[in-house]
Amino acid sequence: MKSIRSIAAGCMIILLLYSCGKRNFYPDADDPGLSILSSYGFNIASVYINNVAYVNPYKRGIIGGIVNYAPTLRKIQTAGAVDTLSLSWLINKNDNSTGYNSPYQNISLLIPVSKSFSVNDFIALSGKRLAANSNAIAVNSFYNPANPGRSNLYFIKIHVDTSALYFSGLFDGKIGDSIVITKGRFDFKIDKNAINF
Repeated sequence: MKSIRSIAAGCMIILLLYSCGKRNFYPDADDPGLSILSSYGFNIASVYINNVAYVNPYKRGIIGGIVNYAPTLRKIQTAGAVDTLSLSWLINKNDNSTGYNSPYQNISLLIPVSKSFSVNDFIALSGKRLAANSNAIAVNSFYNPANPGRSNLYFIKIHVDTSALYFSGLFDGKIGDSIVITKGRFDFKIDKNAINF
């Protein structure tokens, strides 16, 4: 009887720990509405678009807690001399409203890469600032996707373990004359099996 109670108590403790998950959003005192820059695989990204704070959304976990939406990282094959590395994630205004009233639903950093680009090449970008305005940036809405603009990108830290790829960085950019993207920062962790290159 004691062993059944011990197992039940252990299960309850585990369930309580999972249901107390947190968002991993740590407010930046210097940049209201943005999360601080970190390199822990928190799956958090925040940015100003036209001086409005945006952050990637979250969902409730299956057994409770909160899970930040992860990005997608994939290589897009092209007919040209180079392919495109796409880092994309969902965004919402950081004002506790739903994503349906946000003018933008996702953001993508688009990086030209060689046809033979691999995970090892991505890891080699750790600590590298990519050439100013050599990369594209796009924001999309359900109704009006914006044509890509130019961006600056700095990968602060990239590392891999047996199951996941961790990467953090800073970015900014401009799309046409009407969309200015500033103070972007991300701290992501994705499963190695979700990478297509």
